[in-house]
This record gives sequence, C-alpha cells and structure tokens, in this order.
Amino acid sequence: MRILIDTNILIHLEDYKVVNEQFAKFYQLATSNKCDVYYHPACIKDLKRDNDTGRQLITLSKLNKYVQMPDTVAPTAEFLNNVGQKGENDAVDNQQLYQVYKNYIDYFITEDKGIHNKSIKLNLQAKVLHVSDALKLLNEKYTLIIPQHPLLQECSIREIENEINDPFFDSLRENYSGFNNWFLKCAKENRKCYLLRVDQKIAAILIYHLEKRDDHDLPGINNDAMKMCTLKVAETAFGYRLGELFLNKMFDLCIKRNIHHLYLTVFPHHIQLIDLLNKYGFKRYEFQNKHGKDELRMIKSLVKSDYSEDPQAITSHPFYYDDNSINKFIIPIEPGFYNTLFKDGKFRAKTLFDDTDTSLNEIEGNTISKAYLCKSKRLSMKKGDLLFFYGSKSIKSIEPVGVLDNVTYTRDVDVIKSLVRRKTVYTDAQLAELASGAKEVTVLVFRLLYYLDKPITHKEIKTLESYANNFQTITTLTEKEYNLLKQKQYFDERFIIN
Repeated sequence: MRILIDTNILIHLEDYKVVNEQFAKFYQLATSNKCDVYYHPACIKDLKRDNDTGRQLITLSKLNKYVQMPDTVAPTAEFLNNVGQKGENDAVDNQQLYQVYKNYIDYFITEDKGIHNKSIKLNLQAKVLHVSDALKLLNEKYTLIIPQHPLLQECSIREIENEINDPFFDSLRENYSGFNNWFLKCAKENRKCYLLRVDQKIAAILIYHLEKRDDHDLPGINNDAMKMCTLKVAETAFGYRLGELFLNKMFDLCIKRNIHHLYLTVFPHHIQLIDLLNKYGFKRYEFQNKHGKDELRMIKSLVKSDYSEDPQAITSHPFYYDDNSINKFIIPIEPGFYNTLFKDGKFRAKTLFDDTDTSLNEIEGNTISKAYLCKSKRLSMKKGDLLFFYGSKSIKSIEPVGVLDNVTYTRDVDVIKSLVRRKTVYTDAQLAELASGAKEVTVLVFRLLYYLDKPITHKEIKTLESYANNFQTITTLTEKEYNLLKQKQYFDERFIIN
C-alpha cells in the first residue's frame, strides 16, 4: 500500500495534540505492515514557510525518517482549472492531490479541510483521509481482532504449553504422529487458539493459523487461507454445540479480515463434525496425508458471490440477501433473554457464572441456529427475512442481526419443543405456559448472522416511523427505513450478497 502524508501532518508531528498520537499509531501500523509512506518533495518548500523557526528546523530534521515520493508528476492545466489554484499553499496541495488523482498512490492523509473539499469535487474522498480514518482503515486491514465469547478464552499456545501432557490431547497424539512436536512448534510461532475450560481443565480447543498461498495446497485457491489446525471437543463437553460456536467465530474473523477461505482436515470417522461442516457449506476433498492415511479437506468459501444462486440456504451462512423481496422485522427481546440468547453481544456484561456449568448449559448462547417465541403474529414472515433484535428496557438498542429459517404458528407444546430444542432460553415449564393460552405461539427459528459494529441506539430508533408502537411487538421495518439505516452504514456490507 502506497501512502502519501501531507505537509500539515509533518508540521504538527512534534506538537502535543491528539492527531500526533493517532499519527504515531497509524505510522507504526503502516510501516510494520510494509506500507510505503511518502512525503511529496513540494512539502519542503511548505515547511520552510513555517513561521516557528525552531519547529521548522526540528521538522526538517525529522524528514530523514520518511521517504520522499519518487517520480512525482506535475498536475496538468486541466486539473488545475478544475480544482483551482490561488497561491503557493494551493500549489503544494494540488501537486500532492494530483498524485492521488493519477493513482500513483493509494491514500493521501491530510487534516487540511480545503484538500478534503477538493477531493469531493474530484470524487476522491475515499482516498483522501483524515488521520483517524487512515488509522481505522489500517486497523481493519492489518489488526487481528478476535471475536469474543464469555465461555471462550482466546490465548497464545504459549500459555498452555505446560499442559501438553493433559489426557485431553491423548486422542490427537494417537491420530497424529509427532503431535507434541507440532504443538511446541505452535508455541514457538506464537499461534493463537480459542479455549474452553470446565473445572479448570481444557474441555475444547480450536487452534487456527493464517496460511500464505505458498504454505497450503488447496485445489484452485490462490490466496491466503485460514486453517483450523486443531478442533477438538472433549467427550464431557459434547452436546454443548461448541462446534457451531467455533465456526461462527471463525466465519466472523475471516470475513472481517477479508480472508476468502476457511478449512480444516478431518478423518472420515469424525462423522458428527463432518455433518456439521456439510450443513454450513464446507466442500469435501479426499486426500492421503503424509503418513498414508485417508483424510478429508473440508473447505468453506467466504466469497459471498459464490452463494448468489441460493442465498437463503443454510450453506450460504453467514451471507444474506437484502433486496426489496426480503421483509425486515424488528424483534423485541427482554434483557434477561437477550443476555442468554446473545451471550457474545456488546450489551451483555460478564457475570460470575460465566466460568461455571451454569453458563455452559445455556446452550442456546453457543448456537448459530436459535429460536424466538412470542404471541405476536405476522403472516407475511417467510424464510430469508431479516430479523433485527431490539433489546428492550435497559438496553434500548438493536445489535444482533438474524435471518429467518422457519416460522411456525401452533399451540401444540410437543411441536414447540421439537422446534426449539437447544435453541431457546425458555424452560419446558415456560413453554407449556406459553402454549396454554388462547393464541397460537409464533416460533421463529433463525440463524444469528453477526452483531452490528455500531448498534442502532434509542436516539436513532426514535426517529423511525415504525417506532410508533415502541417496538412492543414484532414490527415491520419499512424498506425506506431499512435503506436509510443502510446508507448510514449500520449494516456490514461484507455479509450482504448484492
């Protein structure tokens, strides 16, 4: 990535201002990820006009740690007529801006309001950034932000290296010759993992690693890929839907890092795991490992266009369709149910029970597929519709986004139980009470897609016409309102199949 920094950034490097702290973080992130950071030679003239002589000398002396942009090109008369030029300052600004215009650099970082105004005129505002926006851009591209969950510990293999002889790893040692050496290699390379402990003992682990193109041998894949190197759940933790929990975290991680493929290798006898992977769109490829044993590569494409033919299938998860054929609904949910069903939401505070069996037994908080029950009825609801969950009372915000897989209206408690088993926060007694009324129960079986990075707050929600009922019941979000929120960038386009 080629980045040009403006004169005003250089001038204020030594001043005690917030922009300096942000710039320091930006510059460190850019250089550590081998971005080319340049200044334009015209900056030197600009710096020499600084009235603060002491600062001028200091700044000029600091230029040696930056690289002067090579082979700059002077702007054309047509370009200058378009953007305007009144004096020396404008001349320097235009020379820098022209390099962006010609695509000789990828981004131009400046705090100059005039340059930003000119960038809008040239339709270059996506490439002319404030320091804060540049920092955000680099963080999204290069910083590995790990999706969290209260049950899971995210840590380095180094932190559990001394537990290598735990019986939990015995089956891995039996199936993989040299497992201990490989595990120690992971510690040396500082690989990361998700970890679940029960009674202080490891009960589940997922070790993952981003592989460069030259490090994997995946058929037809010429980009980096995320490998789930080891995925194991102890016999005592089976049934807690931890496989779904791990998968959803990896989907989220890959999409937000722009990693297009996720894969793992499994032995054919791991039938439950293979069935889970098949359900969520992993493709199966047979091969023989270096020890001559039959194994399967299970590969999940995270290129959303690969799912455009059937965007409503579970195999397309976590991508979804949102055109005007898809209904959008606001679903109200009380904080108590919200905290259990959406355990990894931002509004759920960590509790004293998160490290106990009490929390582990709340299986509905681990699943991709979940269930919501109420007495509100919307006959227009259908598979593929979008659900936006509004945490009521103390939360008063929308954060989780789901897609509807099935809607059923019934008073038969046995039917309800069969639909929502291990997907809902309700107990059997609560289900029986809910089914005993005169009205049918609405059972929504849905998949959690993701959480909004920027939750829709009550202040924004109050501006919606659909909020006239205070979201006391399932409420239709009009297409106009949805598009307005979409324009405000509440929804993550990386998950939407266009």
